[in-house]
Amino acid sequence: MKPHPRNARIKGDPFIPSRFIFGDAVDDKGLEPCEYIVHTEEPAFICRLVGHDDTPFAGRDSEAYASAVLFDDEENITVYVCNKGFRLFDFNFWDEPPTAAQLQRICDEAITVYDRLNLAYQERDTNPPAREMRVVPTEPLPPAERQAAIQDLMAKAREAAAQPMARVQLAASVQLALQGGDQAVFTEAQLALQGEAAARAQLVDTARKLIANPEVIRKDGSFASFELWAMPIAFSRAKGGVWWHFPLMERVEVALADALEVPEKAILWMSPTLFTLDMLNERACQSLIHLAPIMDAGCDIAPEDPEAARATFEAANQTGDAQLVIAWIPFIVERGVLDAQQVRQKARKALDATMPLVQQAISNEMEYGEAELFAPLPIWEALEAGVRAWNRKRLGLSVAVAAAGLAHLRDLEAVAEYQPELQGYEVALKARGGEAIARTPWLVVPDVASDRQACWQDLVECMQEAGIALTEQQTRWH
Repeated sequence: MKPHPRNARIKGDPFIPSRFIFGDAVDDKGLEPCEYIVHTEEPAFICRLVGHDDTPFAGRDSEAYASAVLFDDEENITVYVCNKGFRLFDFNFWDEPPTAAQLQRICDEAITVYDRLNLAYQERDTNPPAREMRVVPTEPLPPAERQAAIQDLMAKAREAAAQPMARVQLAASVQLALQGGDQAVFTEAQLALQGEAAARAQLVDTARKLIANPEVIRKDGSFASFELWAMPIAFSRAKGGVWWHFPLMERVEVALADALEVPEKAILWMSPTLFTLDMLNERACQSLIHLAPIMDAGCDIAPEDPEAARATFEAANQTGDAQLVIAWIPFIVERGVLDAQQVRQKARKALDATMPLVQQAISNEMEYGEAELFAPLPIWEALEAGVRAWNRKRLGLSVAVAAAGLAHLRDLEAVAEYQPELQGYEVALKARGGEAIARTPWLVVPDVASDRQACWQDLVECMQEAGIALTEQQTRWH
């Protein structure tokens, strides 16, 4: 381009604008209570548009579309009305005014275009533009490199346990291990340190802190500090498969931020990707380390290839498979913005504001039955609260079924056996000395280093509260 001479006449071939242009305007008091219509062709004019009009005219109650051009003697203006409830008035013509019949025909066309515009708005709001999906990296290292990485991580953990100054270096190494594509590096390192409690605790605590309090380095070199929170959700499905990406979930952001009274300029971003229990267990929660940087870049996280995953879901969705699903809706918020006490006080308000939007987002992509949304909590507390609630709900339903034919609940006993493929215990409920009447899972809380013993202790305490005798059956491998 080149500078335009100051005194020269405007040059160029302008692009002809649309025939009808709709828009808002502001005055000294703010946004005007009406919209404007600009008709760009002859006869060119501009007028105001309002809805919810009930001005009486001959076709007001007609089932077919009806309109009229009327003259208001008191206001000394011409108005256009129709049985859709719209009113056009304050016509300002730039050239020779049209006849009433011509104006009515033009306004009829304007209302038709206005309806199309509103439909386009609805479609845009219902189906927001797709954001880039970034798949969590999965690139296993060659055996020799993996073993070297494991040994290095173990050495850093031992050093950090002995020397507090070495914890910074451990944090950097853990960050690299979690963000790498080989989840076995961290998992095998923490398993190998089971005999060294201090070093293992240092390693596991570091990983949990990095996931819960992510730091993001942006392309411009600036830093952003976040906290990772989540809202547990349990829902039922009558069909197989569970889908995990819900674009409309971004609508929950504003409602949640308002309910929790997050400052206007503070960041709170809701992830459209929902994490199920299986998704978390598959990679020992290590995928969560990628959430903040991906969301900060304006993208959505994908645990696997979206197209292949959708095809798998659609196939499973054709089968009948009643299931109760526990999952988490994660969101990141600027560090220090949310206070635990503040969130507890606003929890009910947050649930009331977000539940309809969450239901709409899920139902737009997947059929489900009943759903229960839980209050937002920091990520590790959310995982624990969600699994504990899910375990108790499943157990309660199974106990109700098993005890239906018994005189007293104390006549019921439970036998629990740990099932590695289940990532939890299978609890068999039976009458004393009899066969199993019902079976239910009691799952371990997902973590970077899941605590099976804590899961068992929670089951013991729950059974004690219910007054049901519990024994553990050791798994036989041979």
